[in-house]
Amino acid sequence: MSNYLHTLIKKYKFYVIGIFILACLAAIINTSFGVILKWLADGLQNNDPSALVTFVLLFTLQRFLLPLAGGGGTLVASMLANKIENEIRNIWYGYVVDLEHSESKAKNSGELQKKLQEAVNSVRMLLNGTIRSVLTIALEIISIAVLAAIFINFSASLALLAFAGTYAYFIIYVTKKRMPIMKDIAHSDGQCAAFMHDSFINTGVISPNVRTNRIEQHKSLLHDLEYKKNLNSKKLFMDSALSAVMCSAASYFLLFFYYNETAISIGIVVMLATSLAQIIAQINTLGFNYRNILRAGIDFARVSEALTPRIDKNLGDDKYNISGNSHKFSFTKLELPNSNPVTSPSITGELLINKGEINILRGSSGIGKSSLARTIRGEIKTQEKQAYLNSIDISNIKTNILLEKIGYVSQDTIIFNESVIKNLRYGKSDASDNEIRNTLLSVGLEKLASNIDYVVGEKGGLLSGGERQRLVIARGLLQKCELLILDEPFAGLDEETALELAFIISSLARSLCILVIMHQRPTDLFGKQPIINEHTMREENGLILIKGNAENVKA
Repeated sequence: MSNYLHTLIKKYKFYVIGIFILACLAAIINTSFGVILKWLADGLQNNDPSALVTFVLLFTLQRFLLPLAGGGGTLVASMLANKIENEIRNIWYGYVVDLEHSESKAKNSGELQKKLQEAVNSVRMLLNGTIRSVLTIALEIISIAVLAAIFINFSASLALLAFAGTYAYFIIYVTKKRMPIMKDIAHSDGQCAAFMHDSFINTGVISPNVRTNRIEQHKSLLHDLEYKKNLNSKKLFMDSALSAVMCSAASYFLLFFYYNETAISIGIVVMLATSLAQIIAQINTLGFNYRNILRAGIDFARVSEALTPRIDKNLGDDKYNISGNSHKFSFTKLELPNSNPVTSPSITGELLINKGEINILRGSSGIGKSSLARTIRGEIKTQEKQAYLNSIDISNIKTNILLEKIGYVSQDTIIFNESVIKNLRYGKSDASDNEIRNTLLSVGLEKLASNIDYVVGEKGGLLSGGERQRLVIARGLLQKCELLILDEPFAGLDEETALELAFIISSLARSLCILVIMHQRPTDLFGKQPIINEHTMREENGLILIKGNAENVKA
């Protein structure tokens, strides 16, 4: 994380320099108020009639310059915050979309979004307020000490610095003591958000008992969050009471000491009082700013996995051409990443996929058919000498080539809450309207072909199950892939819809290599007319083997 921040400072150094210069100007202008008040008090004490006029002019000039310096700092800080915010959002988006399938399934999208938003908010708060405020505090204390040394004496300057240092240490100390509870609050807040999102995307009612149980769980999470927040508020009140005692004691002793020593100069006492008020006001915000800095550290740490440089997964040969009427995949003790070697044995065997045939892959649930499909197209990276495509090691083929040439329609249909035409253009960005309509017609979506601007809803929720499957198949066809993998395309479909989809797949298979992952018997859906090229995944002696027709494979 420190390397990333160092890179940002180096990249945007002129913005940082601008913020520092403007903060210096603002500090000098603001702390000059004590000197102006001393000028006024001394002038009135000496019966100088011009003192009041001079005070009015200087005060007017100060009020004019201070907003300009402060506003200029805010402008530069906001511009820097906007740049860094966009950079973090881009990096985070790249991280999320680049997650391998197994990793993305382990993530909660609501929690990921909350992490990002909190990190972005921290950046904006740091640059627009916290860093400038901390810089202003330091510069103003220095300015106050210098002015005290010039207009009062050196001992007054040291006394003010000593008080500022002691009070700042106290504020940071008590704030740091509250950090564990603040971390717990952030964690509990994230749990509440994740639970809410999980409930939102799984809105189906399983049973009244489940609904009641979920409501009670949510109440328990909220109660825990409220308790931690109240505990933090009580600690904050006690710390505020201690700081009140410290500030009042310091003010009393320091002002009365200089009142007794310099009774003839009312201006010195006024200047000291003003300086103390400015120091106390500034350092009081130090606790808030310190909390923001620590909170930002927590927020950044939660997204640090995305901000660290990632290994380029798109490595390998970019000249390999996946084409032809037949594709042979061979596997030798293939071990999938993040899998348990006990519950997920290695895979050995071959898949021969031919154009003009209905190529089928069957096997029991959870045996690894979908993971094998994602490995075939490079979504899941393999070790060397474990998986081959037409005798070429898949680990040596660039991922982008595999993703481009091998289309995949997953069990969880990926459909965006956009129009039909926009969804399909993710398969081919320059596809014409007519090309899209013809593709929709080829998969039996006549209704959508006549209304390509229709917005399909989140995850295609405004479409039927069969329409969603056909839409993603159409996107795969537009991709102009050499091989199209259909993962459980008949799941959740009624018999009539499944038969219609099977007929469409049979038609497409005449001109495209298609692999269908399914549980049903192929002949029940495709009949006996097309050539069925069936493979079966079955566990034997600690290995998952890929063999031929399921009915011909012995248990």
